[in-house]
Amino acid sequence: MVGCFGRVNIVETFLFLCLFCRTAAQRFLSVSGQNLTLNGEKVFMSGMNQAWYIYGNDFGNGRYNASRPAFLKAMDEIHESGGNSVRVWVHVEGENTPMFNSSGYVTGLDPYIIGDMTDYVREAQTRNILVNFCLWSCAILQTGSHLEGLLYEDQKLFSYINNALKPMVSALKNERGLGIWEIMNEPAGCIEIGMKTDEKCYDTTTLYPWEGADWTKKHVPLERMLRFLSLQADAIHSVDPKALVTTGSWTYRTITDQLNRRNFYSDECLRLASGSLPGAYFDLYQIHTYQTLFIYLPHDPFMVNASVYNVSKPLIIGEFSQDQGGGMTSPEQFTWAYEHGYSGAWSWDALGSGQAADDVPTQERGMESIRDRNDQSKGGRVNITINDGYMKQNLQGFGVIRDIFWIILNIFGAFNVFLTSVVKTLL
Repeated sequence: MVGCFGRVNIVETFLFLCLFCRTAAQRFLSVSGQNLTLNGEKVFMSGMNQAWYIYGNDFGNGRYNASRPAFLKAMDEIHESGGNSVRVWVHVEGENTPMFNSSGYVTGLDPYIIGDMTDYVREAQTRNILVNFCLWSCAILQTGSHLEGLLYEDQKLFSYINNALKPMVSALKNERGLGIWEIMNEPAGCIEIGMKTDEKCYDTTTLYPWEGADWTKKHVPLERMLRFLSLQADAIHSVDPKALVTTGSWTYRTITDQLNRRNFYSDECLRLASGSLPGAYFDLYQIHTYQTLFIYLPHDPFMVNASVYNVSKPLIIGEFSQDQGGGMTSPEQFTWAYEHGYSGAWSWDALGSGQAADDVPTQERGMESIRDRNDQSKGGRVNITINDGYMKQNLQGFGVIRDIFWIILNIFGAFNVFLTSVVKTLL
C-alpha cells in the first residue's frame, strides 16, 4: 500500500512538472507542424516591415539613438492597428556591425549592439509585439562588402558565428519579445542561376533568367549560400534550442518542390551544406511577393492556398504591398493570408516611401482588418499577449525550480523504493 501510494505521488509530481515545462516553453513563439503557436494556441503574425530607418546603421556603434524614435513610432502604429509583429534588419551588408578587422574577419561586437537589440525587443514586448530580426541582406550587395567575405570564406564566417552571432543569441534567448531569427533577406538576389550540378541540392536550373533572380549580378554558387545559411542556423539552435530560424525568400519559387520548382532550403540540403550539423534547418519559411506587369501570377501566394506549395512548416508572407498588389487592397491581402493557410503577413514598409512601399495608413487598414480574429481553423489568434510581466529573471528562476523538482523527484523515488522494501521485510 505504501509503495503504491508513493508511486501515485511520484506520477502526480512528474505530470505537474511536465505541464509546468510545457507551459513555460509555450510562452515563446513555437512551431507545431504547419502552425505557429504561442501560449498553447495557433497564432497568426500580423504586422509590417520596419526594415530600417537608416539603412545598415540602426543598431550598434552608437547609431541606435537616432533610429529609436522612429522604431517606437512604428511599433505604436502596429499595436494601435491590432498588429502583433515587426520585421527589422540588423547588419545588412556589415557596413556598421559587427566589428571586422582589416582582413575581413569578425573580431566581436561593439559595446552597444546587444543593449540596442535588447531595448528593441523589450519595447516590442510592452506592446505585445514579436520581433523578427533579419541579420543580412542580398537584395543589394555592394562589391567589396564584408558580407561577400562571409559568403565565400568559411573561416571568416566562423569568426562571425563565434564572435558575434552566438553572443547575440545567448544575450537575447530569454527575451519574450524575440520571435524569429531570419538569417538573410532574399538570398536569391545574389545566387547564380541556371547552374546544373550533379548534387541536386546545389542545382539552380529551376530558376530562369527572365524571372529576375541574381539581380545583383554577384553569381554566388548555391552551395556557398547554403553553407552560409546552414552554419548560422545550426549556431542559433545550438545556443537556443527553442529559437525559430528562417530566411526571407524572394518568391515561392525557392521554397517548394511543387510547380516544377525545387526547395533550395529543405532540411536535407541545409544539413548537407553544413556537413550534417544537427541544427542546420529552418523552423519555418518566409516568402515575398509583388505584382508582375500589374498582376499577381497564378501561383503567387495571394492567388493560392498555402497548401499548394506543400511545405511541412509554417509559411509567412514576409513582404507585399497594395501599391504592387495586383489590384488587391491591403485589407484584402491580410485577410487572404489569414484565411488561406498562411501563418503571417508583413506589409512593406514602415518608412512608407520608396519602391513598392505603401504609406502607413494603408498598412494600418490592412492590420485592422484582422485585428481581433481568433479562428483556430484559419490563421489563429492575432491579439496575442506577451506583456504579462514574465521577463528574463523569471525564466532563469524557472531553470532553478526545474532542477529542484528533479532533485525532489529523485529523492521521492529513492525513498519509495527504500520504504517499500522495509514494509515487505516487516511483513
